Amino acid sequence: MNAMDAVGRLSKILGSLAAQGFVTRPLVADPPASPGEVDAVEGQLGCRLPMSLRRCLATVASRLEFAWFAPPEHTFPGPFHEIFSGNLCWSLNGLPELMTAVRGWVDNVFPDPSDPYDRVWHHKLPFMEVGNGDYLALDLNEDAHGRVVYLSHDDGEGHGRTMAPSFEDLLIRWIPLACPGAEDSQWLPFCAPSDGGLDPSSARAHQWTALVRPKNGPSAVEGL
Repeated sequence: MNAMDAVGRLSKILGSLAAQGFVTRPLVADPPASPGEVDAVEGQLGCRLPMSLRRCLATVASRLEFAWFAPPEHTFPGPFHEIFSGNLCWSLNGLPELMTAVRGWVDNVFPDPSDPYDRVWHHKLPFMEVGNGDYLALDLNEDAHGRVVYLSHDDGEGHGRTMAPSFEDLLIRWIPLACPGAEDSQWLPFCAPSDGGLDPSSARAHQWTALVRPKNGPSAVEGL
C-alpha cells in the first residue's frame, strides 16, 4: 500500500462506520497543490518541507479532513476504552498558522532546548492540531528529519513519541486503523514497544479492527 491508496480508502471507512451508527463528518480532499503553491508556503515558513509531506501535498491532496466519533453511549473494552473518535487532517495553507502557534508555545512555555521536555517542541513543523491543544508535527532536526512526532503541552504520555518515520508512512500505518485519536491516549495502544511507532499488523491492532468490523458485508479497513 502507498499513501495515495491509503487515502483513497477513507471514504469507504466513513461509510462503513456510519452504517454501524458512528457519527461521521463529510470527507474533504482538495486537489493536489502545484509546486509553486508549495514553494510559496515554504517561503512563509522559512524552511523546506520534509520531502514525504511535500509529495503528499503535490500528489494526494493539498488539504484533507477526515473525522468520526463513536456514539455517546458506546464504550470500547480495554485497552481501547479511551478511544472515542478518529481524526486525520492537513492543509498546505494552514501550515504557517500552525507554525506560529507552536513557536508561541516554544517562546513562552518551552524555551529551554537543554530541558528534555522542552527540547521536543524545538525544530518541529506542526501539520495537525489535536483537539486537546497538542500537535502532530514533523521533526526538522537533521538526525531525525521528517519523522512524525507528538507534541504534548501537558505531560501527555505520548510526548515525543514517534508515530511513524515519515508523513507518508503515517498514512500507511494509521489509516488501516481508521485513525483513532488524535489524542495520544487513543493511538498509543497501537504503538510498538519503545519508540517503534504505530503497528497496524500487531495482535492488538487486529483486536481493535475486529471490534469495528461490520456485522455484514466487506470492510473498508485493512484487517477488518
